[in-house]
Amino acid sequence: MSEWQLYNRKGQEYFSIDSWLQDGVDIAFTTRRGGCGTGAFEACNLGLHVGDQAEKVLTNRRNVLRIFDAELGQAVCCQQVHGDIIQSVNKSQQGQGAFRHEQAIPNCDSLITNTPGVFLFTFYADCIPIFFFDPVHRAVGVAHSGWKGTMAQIAVKTLKAMEQEYNSRSGEVHIAIGPGIAGCCFQVASDLYDKVNQAFTGYNGIIKTTDSNEFYWDLPETNRQMLIKYGVKPHHITSSNLCTACHPELFFSYRRDNGDTGRMGALIALKH
Repeated sequence: MSEWQLYNRKGQEYFSIDSWLQDGVDIAFTTRRGGCGTGAFEACNLGLHVGDQAEKVLTNRRNVLRIFDAELGQAVCCQQVHGDIIQSVNKSQQGQGAFRHEQAIPNCDSLITNTPGVFLFTFYADCIPIFFFDPVHRAVGVAHSGWKGTMAQIAVKTLKAMEQEYNSRSGEVHIAIGPGIAGCCFQVASDLYDKVNQAFTGYNGIIKTTDSNEFYWDLPETNRQMLIKYGVKPHHITSSNLCTACHPELFFSYRRDNGDTGRMGALIALKH
């Protein structure tokens, strides 16, 4: 059973996890509802790089930060290039990318911090948001894991970065896998099917073949099994089990909307 629950606070609708909130972590994954965007970006688009009006996006971003009584200038964003680079951040990077996409941390798809009040803020429209929380050493992270990031095992690399930076241990870290495109909708070509089978030998049920010889890859489940193989305890992982492509009323979806769409946001910080 998923620990993710739908919340509505200060006019913003978002998913969060009560146990993490109670343990001093601000965590949210937004829906598309409750913002000021129109058309393809209706309503809570948080992406500055998708063609929406910047002032509307910034209004939406500010409103999302207000869920946790925070200011947009406390957030740190990265440019998300479907790579496997992780950046450890602190207060000196606050505001980077929050107001202008070109000022976001370049060549980076995962952020980690052990500084309270620094909000890690990343954006999604099918790729998988993976949240990290180390309750022992008090550190958090968030990784943007699309199919390229999953192939590159960015989730495991984020854990390794937390081990190096904060002395985290895989058996102590808690993981939350947020909404993203799932195996029901993520059809892949035969060449990628072959690469997945080669890269993830020993994984169970992560890619399926239909009677018409179509291939569907379950990215959230691949990341879950990957993290368990690395040493994360299964009961420390919660998955939302919500597919962004299946729920147009809740989520933007790059694949469903043929690229003309907005972005949801993943937000995480240690409370002061």
